[in-house]
Amino acid sequence: MTSKFNLNFSESFAEQFKATLNAKVDWNGISWQDMETAIGQNADKYRALWDRVTSTEKKGVFAHFSPCWTGIPLMGVSWAVSRRMYPLAAMLLLALLVLNLAFPGESGAARALGVAILVSFTHKNTYLRWIAHCIRRIDAQGLAGPERDAALREIGGLDQKSGWIAAGVLILAAVVVAVVFN
Repeated sequence: MTSKFNLNFSESFAEQFKATLNAKVDWNGISWQDMETAIGQNADKYRALWDRVTSTEKKGVFAHFSPCWTGIPLMGVSWAVSRRMYPLAAMLLLALLVLNLAFPGESGAARALGVAILVSFTHKNTYLRWIAHCIRRIDAQGLAGPERDAALREIGGLDQKSGWIAAGVLILAAVVVAVVFN
């Protein structure tokens, strides 16, 4: 998908990677209305986490964690693709591949499952941070009104088709690898 607002691919992949890993986000100037517009139809699933991460109250170590269905290995990759978080999808896929290659057999699969489950608790937070980063890029371009709302909808939302294609390709690749190397 080519971005009419030049938001998704105007940064290098390395810069997108850095933004995905950025754990410290300045939430000032980012409103829930902007986040809700960007996230789209599933915004209600992110509201409680938003309230926790933007609260000025002292937060516990687990305040930024929120369970997500993406604990199934490879599904985190398809979730990231469907949310247009390509750097995160690449990181997850690379981590699963490295674990399985470094620890062949059942121990590698168990470690990959463990990592997938642990990482799944950070996906929603990572998505909120990614959307905040994209909102700052929209603001830097000076977009306003309906053009800004269109840009917000473009950076977020759910691209189910891409997510399902990614899931299918990954599952097919896993089956092929299992058949060939078994």
